[in-house]
Amino acid sequence: MSKDFLLGRAIDKSMLERGFAVPTSAQAALANHLRDGQLAHGEKRTISIFLGGEHFTVKLSSSGFDRAKNPNHAEQWQILYSKTAPIAQKIRAMFAAGQKFFTLYPTDRADTFRLEPELACDESTMENLLDLSTLTDPQAALVERFGLSKYRKLNRQIGEELKRNYAYRCQICGRNVGEFYGLNLAECHHIEPFSRSLNNDAANLIIVCPNHHRILHAAEPTFDRQRKLYLYPNGREEPLQLNEHL
Repeated sequence: MSKDFLLGRAIDKSMLERGFAVPTSAQAALANHLRDGQLAHGEKRTISIFLGGEHFTVKLSSSGFDRAKNPNHAEQWQILYSKTAPIAQKIRAMFAAGQKFFTLYPTDRADTFRLEPELACDESTMENLLDLSTLTDPQAALVERFGLSKYRKLNRQIGEELKRNYAYRCQICGRNVGEFYGLNLAECHHIEPFSRSLNNDAANLIIVCPNHHRILHAAEPTFDRQRKLYLYPNGREEPLQLNEHL
């Protein structure tokens, strides 16, 4: 790896879909290769990136956060593109093929850079993978919002009775994940989504741990009532470890 690299990146969801941050520690070096030097606060410019022998156009952006409210906040630079942009599609294809790291290098031309795949990150690159000082949110606030909204009208006592019946253990993994901390963290999951079925009967409820609850909503597996198991889109079958009411 050449020592003139600007920054190294491990591929994450942001890089696959919308871009990546330029760490504060790398901004000055990158600015040396920009035609007009440092970005002004809130400025956006078009730059070029070569990746895998192809040329792509992206945006280099400086976040326009409120400086009056955050006078000591470091500048936030990002290289941005859309999820459907050709460069995003190229990165996703390379990631699917097993590529996990990229390094950004300058070229002989201003506003033009090379994004090169790396087999692994060496120690010097790792220092630039994540600048924790950039992980701030100057836009964070409490905002009041008024309007009509739907809410669930159901008898939560049914779910509470089921939780107690299973001693707050997940019917899928059999664990009470909060027990070690002196807590009961079991949750109720509607087998047939309540938004469609409006069914809050015990026969439509399963007691799960928070982890499995998130997994069920994210993966949307099919519940086989006859075999008492969940069938996931990737082919995994997960039978209930506990069952006294289904």
